[in-house]
Amino acid sequence: MTSPADIERQDAGAKPPGAVAVVGVSVSALAAATFAISSIGVLAPKLQSSFNLSRAGVGLLTSLMFLGAALGSGPAGKLTDRRHPARVLGFSMAAFAGAVALLALAQTLGVLLLAVALAGLAYGGVNPPTNVVVAGRMARRVGFFLGLKQSGVPLGGLLAGIVLPPVALAYGWRVSVGLAAVVCASAAIGVILIRNARGMVLADSGQGKEVSRRRIAALGTFGFVMAGSQWAFLTYLVLFLTEQLHFGLALAGLALALAQGLGMCARLAWGWLSDVSGRRLEVLLVMAAIQVAALEFLALVPVGAAAWPLVGLAGLSVIGWNGAFYGFVAETAGPGRIGRVTGRALVLIFAGSVVFPPLLGALVDAVNSWRPLWALCGALVAVAAIVLWAGFREPADVLTPTGAASKLAGE
Repeated sequence: MTSPADIERQDAGAKPPGAVAVVGVSVSALAAATFAISSIGVLAPKLQSSFNLSRAGVGLLTSLMFLGAALGSGPAGKLTDRRHPARVLGFSMAAFAGAVALLALAQTLGVLLLAVALAGLAYGGVNPPTNVVVAGRMARRVGFFLGLKQSGVPLGGLLAGIVLPPVALAYGWRVSVGLAAVVCASAAIGVILIRNARGMVLADSGQGKEVSRRRIAALGTFGFVMAGSQWAFLTYLVLFLTEQLHFGLALAGLALALAQGLGMCARLAWGWLSDVSGRRLEVLLVMAAIQVAALEFLALVPVGAAAWPLVGLAGLSVIGWNGAFYGFVAETAGPGRIGRVTGRALVLIFAGSVVFPPLLGALVDAVNSWRPLWALCGALVAVAAIVLWAGFREPADVLTPTGAASKLAGE
């Protein structure tokens, strides 16, 4: 069996990929995966009619996807730190493409649920290796470049909102999902461009200070709520707009695309701001405050015209939080542990995506109103922001951008 040391020796003479390749492949992988995942929310009305699903049932599909991701992310994080990150990413994307293809072919609810669960397991292996290779290549501006990497998520959602509804209306939802499978397979092939990408190792032979359980718990709690509210928003926005505000499917898809596009830009902006200010925690708290305002006002939206600015504001915060958050995670973890700490945080992040959509969908079904969904999401985000602040209120081993760059680079 090949050991990690053997792998390092084999790769020692290989030229590492350039910055464009590392970031481009990482963005492409996340965009392709999110393009496929977003099909559940974008095509929710079609899936409802084909499989006789309730609104809570649509939420269950998203929940099952992220349950698989939660189970897969921890082992994937450990494997990323111990083995070659590009291999973990390539295998994960290939498996994900196969599962999405099975989803497109599903004729029964059982097969549909199986395909979604398998896709989730594979998706758990996408974030840890992309975090490791991007942080290793771009340590001096880790917030901006992890934000750029994470912009692949809203980019994929934006494209899904624009592309999938017209394809579904013209050819059926199965062709739309099949297209998503092809996109994911192409992204898996593209991983070969970063086959020699390397992770980071500690300059002191790995004997660095471990992150405290309190801080892991604070990061995980914040990620749990932020991810849960994000995927509740992405899962139900189209249904909310079509049912309550009487948007057509294509127009609702464009609203989702607007939120995703603004979220993509916001991930870059928030990441850059966290780099130049050196105040990643404060940036995350500001984003949370904006998200609370957007969701609470969305609960009160009276007419369709008022929904557009609120959807845009939600995109800046509900979707835009992720890049700066992963920059904070990377600096908290330190070199040689980014994969593991990311994997541990992702267990709770994905758990939020598991819990929120079905429970909030059940709430909407029970009270026959969308208002409690948005109002409750906003309240929980406020609580999560307080937990994050409390977990990091005492100065410790979170690095400044300059210090983080030196440590990550092994200087």
